[in-house]
Amino acid sequence: DKIIMDAEYVRRNYLTGFFVTDFCSSVPLDLILRSAGIDSVNGTVTGTKQSLKMLKLLRMAKLFRLFRINRLFQHIKRAVMAIEEALNIRVSDGFTKLMRLGIGALVLAHWIGCFNFMLVRLYNFPSDSWVVYAGLNGEDPFTQWSWAFFKALAQMIMIGFETPPFTNVSCDTASEWCSIENWITLGCLYLGAIFYSLLISSISSILQTANQASRLFDEHLLRMDDYMRTIKLPTETREKVKEYFYLQYSNGKLHKESEILDFLSPILRREIKEHNTEDIRRKVPLLRVGDHSDFAMDVSCVIESTMVFENETIFREKTTGDEMYFIHSGVVEIVVSTPSNERATYLAIGDGCYFGDVSLLLGIQRTASVESKTQCMLYRLKKKNLLSLLKDYPSVESKMIELAKRRRKRLAHHLDPQYVWLEPDEEVDAEDSRTDLFGVDAKKIKNDKDNDFNMERIHSGIKPRRTLTKNGKGSRRRNATVTKEELPSVRRSGLRKLF
Repeated sequence: DKIIMDAEYVRRNYLTGFFVTDFCSSVPLDLILRSAGIDSVNGTVTGTKQSLKMLKLLRMAKLFRLFRINRLFQHIKRAVMAIEEALNIRVSDGFTKLMRLGIGALVLAHWIGCFNFMLVRLYNFPSDSWVVYAGLNGEDPFTQWSWAFFKALAQMIMIGFETPPFTNVSCDTASEWCSIENWITLGCLYLGAIFYSLLISSISSILQTANQASRLFDEHLLRMDDYMRTIKLPTETREKVKEYFYLQYSNGKLHKESEILDFLSPILRREIKEHNTEDIRRKVPLLRVGDHSDFAMDVSCVIESTMVFENETIFREKTTGDEMYFIHSGVVEIVVSTPSNERATYLAIGDGCYFGDVSLLLGIQRTASVESKTQCMLYRLKKKNLLSLLKDYPSVESKMIELAKRRRKRLAHHLDPQYVWLEPDEEVDAEDSRTDLFGVDAKKIKNDKDNDFNMERIHSGIKPRRTLTKNGKGSRRRNATVTKEELPSVRRSGLRKLF
């Protein structure tokens, strides 16, 4: 909104707007009627003079100004948006539409009630009018208005009551007033019927669109369940699929994000994706805005979230790598094959770390397998997207390649410390050591994660899992507290410590 001071523009806008209604409502009808011999208050008139008195209805032209109430709804909408932003809540658009319809119905009922009573008053309260029949002509103005308002509401929903009557039951003869009141009543009934049908259709439309995401979620869940029963999946697998569905699509709502974002401009799509990945960029040191802000923003536009359950293999050793992963929450273990062909846990990593980069950046097969130890929320980045982005950021590319080489070297040192030597600055992972949980006990973190995910299951309506503990020595997390005495004696191996 702004204030316009251009007089010519203001005059033109007024002449093409409310000038006609203001002019009609400003005509001195009282003086005109009095000069015609009609007393506008106490006189008794008939015939043509009675019709002239109806000219006072021109004053109702000012009611058209009430259409400006739409501006009020615009201010209310802005206020609701401000409240949503301040309190971090969401007010349904359906609720706002219903509120507008309700206010419109009350305003329309007020107009109809006042119009009905005004006509009776203009005709000096005929004895066969509904006001006299109900004994309202001697009541105070508020009582008269309340009954007129009540009669209007009854007409709008086409329901009659004995007092005041829905129609004039005292009209036994075809008098002038009875004819006028019957026509007015018929007009009000049609107007009420139109508004009533509009109200019902609007409510139906609001109810159909209010929880579209929730209905889409339920429909997909039913189709998925029917499919799993058709192919006779085991019960355990079916429950696992349902659990994934509930956890991946939080709050029981399913949004087809790609279809929604296709309608937006590239700039808006980027802004939304940056907002959705704000938390993972805060956790991963490589993606923090202060270090590589442009690279982090570009990565946020191409990464995709995925849910992994406990004790699942994310990828296997000696396979071709096509994706790397950033850990938003959860704990994974890096497992390697020893020279004696046994599987051994190399280390564990968690929130803020990333893995799978060695294969993508060095162009080799996976050097280790990765398994989830808790339920994990990961963000995956495809190889083609990573390599395409790194072309625009050579400094980031050289940093990531150097880090990948050191990780590969530490793994080789872990498998054969007598053959592979490490420099002192290669013993600790440069990126993992900058995560928020670096140095925290690995077992404590795993237990905390299990408790958090169980609470998430409860909130999603899923039965919590029972935490299982394994006997024996647990694996060391990448940033767990490690002393130099615990490292191999040959040039200090520098395992990737865990949080």
